[in-house]
Amino acid sequence: MRIALIQFEPVFGERDRNVERLIALCRENPADLYVLPELAYTGYQFVSAEETRSLADGLESPRIRAFRAAARDLDAAIVFGFPEISGASVYNASLAALPDGRSYLYRKTHLFYKETLYFSPGDTGFVVFEFRGARLGLAICFDWFFPESFRTLALKGADIVAHCSNLVMPYCQRADFAAAVQNRIFIATANRVGSEQREDERLTFTGESVLVSPKGEYLLRGPVDGEAVLVAEIDPEQARDKSLNRYNNVFAMRRTEMYSL
Repeated sequence: MRIALIQFEPVFGERDRNVERLIALCRENPADLYVLPELAYTGYQFVSAEETRSLADGLESPRIRAFRAAARDLDAAIVFGFPEISGASVYNASLAALPDGRSYLYRKTHLFYKETLYFSPGDTGFVVFEFRGARLGLAICFDWFFPESFRTLALKGADIVAHCSNLVMPYCQRADFAAAVQNRIFIATANRVGSEQREDERLTFTGESVLVSPKGEYLLRGPVDGEAVLVAEIDPEQARDKSLNRYNNVFAMRRTEMYSL
């Protein structure tokens, strides 16, 4: 499977322009699976619930339809983050749009910082689905901080975690090594770059998108600054072998009765 990480700097609020640029980057770099950042086409630093809601999209919005059409045209899966409006709630969500018209929605489980003011906690649980012989799991940014996130996805059968991110702390790219090795999975973290100054606060994003193998190999690593498209070929089957040696299978030897408080 050919995976592309799209490291991107959106212009805050310029939804249609950002979607057009993201799809163009995908078209220029053939792949089976594209992973885009969290809130990929809106920008990140909302300053009110009203602003968040005004920039959110339902699942049949023109922008979501554009990604679905691009997935069909490119014969590829596109996973992207966006603010999803559903009734009275707005979620920090990601959507996997597949070329056959299927789609899978994930709503962020662990909200970070001021997201807690403007988004509802995710209610989908962690999502895993099959695409071209690989089992793909969805996660968003701060989910990485909780080891239960990637472990749950791995236990549900994920070979690859498509991790859409807007990282501002400097730890995740290094922590992906441990999560990939402990769960014997591929982790594809697509991060954004640049800074946003909204009102009296400035946030700077850490870039350095990474693809880490089940053995902890950094197959891709993007620059700290600047947009980039990073592409690698992987064999998802490598994530199916949970054995470290003839005596230690990391899942079979779990002793869940010892883990309760």
